[in-house]
Amino acid sequence: MSIATSRRGLHLLAAGALALASLLVAEPAQGQDRFDVVGIVADSSGVALNGAMIVALTRPDSVLARFSLSDGSGGFKLRRLVAGDYILQVTLFGYQTVRTDFTVTDGDVDAGTVLLAILAIEMEPLVVSLDHVPFVIRRDTLDYNALAFEVPPQATVEDLLKRLPGIEVADDGSITAQGEEVQNVLVDGKEFFGGDPTIATRNLPADAVERIQVYDKQSDMAEFTGIPDGNEERTINLELREDARRGVFGSMVGGIGGGADAAEALSAPSADRLRYNETLSVNRFSPTTQLALLGGANNVNQAGFSGGRPGGGGGGGRGRGGGGARAGGSSGFTESLAMGLNASHDFAEDTWLRSSYFLSRADNVQNSAIQQQLLLGSAASSLLDRISDETTNSVSHRIDLNARMELSDGHDLRVRGAMNVGSSSLTSIGAQETTSATGRTLNAASSNYLADQNTFGGNLRLTWRKRLSENGRTIVAQAWATLSEPETFTDLTSTTEFLNRSGQLTTEDILQEQSTGGRTLGYSQRLALTQPVGKGLVLEVFGQRSAEKEDQTKAVYDIALGVPVLNDVLSSGFERTYSYLSGGLRLNRNTTDTRFVVGLRVRSSNLDATVLDRDEKITNGYTHLLPSADFRVQFEGGKNLTLRYTTSTREPSMTELQPFEDNINPLRVYHGNPNLTPEYTHRLRADYRYFDQFTFLNVFAFGQFSYTSNEIVQARTVDEQSRQVITPINTGHGWSANGGVTVGTPIRRFGVSVDVSYNANYSTGTALLNGVENVSQILTHRLDASLENRDKNVFDVRVGGRFTFNNVDYSLNEALTQGYLNKTLYTNGTLYFGNGWTLNTSLNYRIFDQEIFGPGQNVAIMNASISRLVMNNRVEVRLAGVDLLNQNQGVSLTNTSAYVQEERIESLGRYLMLRLTYRLGSLGRGGQGGRSGRGERHGH
Repeated sequence: MSIATSRRGLHLLAAGALALASLLVAEPAQGQDRFDVVGIVADSSGVALNGAMIVALTRPDSVLARFSLSDGSGGFKLRRLVAGDYILQVTLFGYQTVRTDFTVTDGDVDAGTVLLAILAIEMEPLVVSLDHVPFVIRRDTLDYNALAFEVPPQATVEDLLKRLPGIEVADDGSITAQGEEVQNVLVDGKEFFGGDPTIATRNLPADAVERIQVYDKQSDMAEFTGIPDGNEERTINLELREDARRGVFGSMVGGIGGGADAAEALSAPSADRLRYNETLSVNRFSPTTQLALLGGANNVNQAGFSGGRPGGGGGGGRGRGGGGARAGGSSGFTESLAMGLNASHDFAEDTWLRSSYFLSRADNVQNSAIQQQLLLGSAASSLLDRISDETTNSVSHRIDLNARMELSDGHDLRVRGAMNVGSSSLTSIGAQETTSATGRTLNAASSNYLADQNTFGGNLRLTWRKRLSENGRTIVAQAWATLSEPETFTDLTSTTEFLNRSGQLTTEDILQEQSTGGRTLGYSQRLALTQPVGKGLVLEVFGQRSAEKEDQTKAVYDIALGVPVLNDVLSSGFERTYSYLSGGLRLNRNTTDTRFVVGLRVRSSNLDATVLDRDEKITNGYTHLLPSADFRVQFEGGKNLTLRYTTSTREPSMTELQPFEDNINPLRVYHGNPNLTPEYTHRLRADYRYFDQFTFLNVFAFGQFSYTSNEIVQARTVDEQSRQVITPINTGHGWSANGGVTVGTPIRRFGVSVDVSYNANYSTGTALLNGVENVSQILTHRLDASLENRDKNVFDVRVGGRFTFNNVDYSLNEALTQGYLNKTLYTNGTLYFGNGWTLNTSLNYRIFDQEIFGPGQNVAIMNASISRLVMNNRVEVRLAGVDLLNQNQGVSLTNTSAYVQEERIESLGRYLMLRLTYRLGSLGRGGQGGRSGRGERHGH
């Protein structure tokens, strides 16, 4: 693909996306005059009613034309109706529904006062239309109605999230909402198994959820002061149905299978062909207590409590690409065992305890092949080919604790803590060869790397608040500490061969034992005073003291004639202490529809470091001003705009500062730089959300810009045999920008819904190559469009495509400028038939550009399953075929300032599995509100 062709494709891609988005957002043609309908809603005694729903339905087909809610005075206005005959319907919970005909001719209509009578027995069913309102925007919260999004029977919350506009779920279960990664998933506002979002989304049933709320959760400090501090975490809260909040529900799942031959899979396959997937989920909830027990074991690449249904749902519909097409989950071949217990109890409204314990064990084998095009100079490049076999075994234990105690009115204490203990081992055998652009061999290497690691870590945070006066004056104090103690033992064997231009061969052998140990201890104390200073205004004054102490020792022994001999050059010892003093103020103003926060912080940082055994010290100190601003406004009509400006610094890490070499890869040696100084970054983000409750048109748009001065980047020194020495240095600046828009709307005439999303990412930075400056520019565009049917009574079909264009430009060597386009086509179909039968099939076809590394295998993942609900929908029997075309492999393409790389990892391929799911409790068994998947609801 030529550069000109690539850029023309980029322009067409962007133009097409923007044109399609503008068509979806555009208002209907204004060929007809439009008029307003006004009126008042009151009860039978004439008292105004707030919050009544007023709907204009066309006659005679009762199609929703306009929608409004009555205000505090009972008034309402239906805007911009074309001339015609309508039905005015007024509903309010607890009152009888009123319907009356009216006609719009050539002017506005006054409907007068509509009187509602109290409902004596039961509320009439709402017959506005077959649609459920999919979501609403409430100030800073996006609230999805789970009933408006159909999912297959036995679906998990993750399956439900994939259907929600503005939310993306990756293959590994990570979630992005409106362009930001989701860091927490709460259940009824309570933490569920600590900070792992996938445990809730992959194990709780979709039919237990009534609403899904997306918002930025404030930090403990911000919750107590009432002033946002910039430490928000994008959070999803799963609001459960009432019957899920009481009693027991869960599931027991057993699956066994094997190769593609059904007779072999269902009889007694050999041990190396046997596939199993067993899970247990038991939840016991009450208004004050949540208890959950999870367990699982499988060898189908589902790490931890990943859940999932082989061959069912998903199909790559709204999931994010980039990590490769995978049939079962992680790349390679993974066998895992996991167990967890979660317990929460509310002693009082503001006194509660959340706790969890998690045990996981995973064994993973990865066979990978890497091709890397490396920038070597203004007229030089190289191609690296590497193959490796890696085996990893790991065991970890994690405990999380979160508690709040109300000591008295206005006097609270918050305690958070976590501890993790683990061990792992890694065996890596690899070989690689590097050739020049002309095909001449530069070097070749083989290595054998064995490592054992033990880890221990934990953290504790205390937050205390005391209200000093009735007018809102409050003092808030916080103290926290973190501890990490890793320990690693390594055996390294490698042989490297170098060829010079005359063909002379040089060989270097390494046979070493290495051990690394260290401790990182961080602690901080913060004191803040908040004081109301006017109507709606609150001032915060704060001070903070922090420190991070880190020490690390590395002992390297060369093995000579079987005897270890200390290598003084590679052995190292380093101690580092960063201490910080900061203070500042913030001014906050909140109204019903707006929030505005401005702040200024002064931060002084000091570094004291010692290189052990060298009598060498490193000291420096810096002072930074860190301004911030946050503005959020809620407009009428479901519109929400957020603008945020933040500044931050990043101090060099221990690895970056140490003046020692790391020779784990002899062809890419890393050397620290003790003269590094902190980075300083400005970030500006805008976030716009819009939802039209009349048409169900939804728009999410965001843009973010960051600028970093004194940026820490890599300086590479490369010799003629392509040996590299990497050293971090400070350069002038770097910046990046990213943004995107997601548009979704139903097209009722054709009975379908359309979702289109467009994202762009751009970054630029400066690095040094053999002392010469290289400016890299990386640009990525992605367009994702999908179409699905709205009436899911009998079948549910979704088709779409995702197109990702990547461009990387190097100022030092324009010949290496690359542009390539990768495509993913996907479809997923589910058919409901007979008495509880479900047939599902999905296809995810990834097509890779062949211009960079030559012809390569495209990846088509096809899954299929057939299932039936029996025993009053309590049991599901499912026969699934996974990766029926036997093409699964992990594929990833990477652009950096130094290279373009393609990696392919062998992964679990075709197998069949018979799976039985037994539902505990009465939730979702076809009772009230159950997600039967049959004709009860329609898509948005």
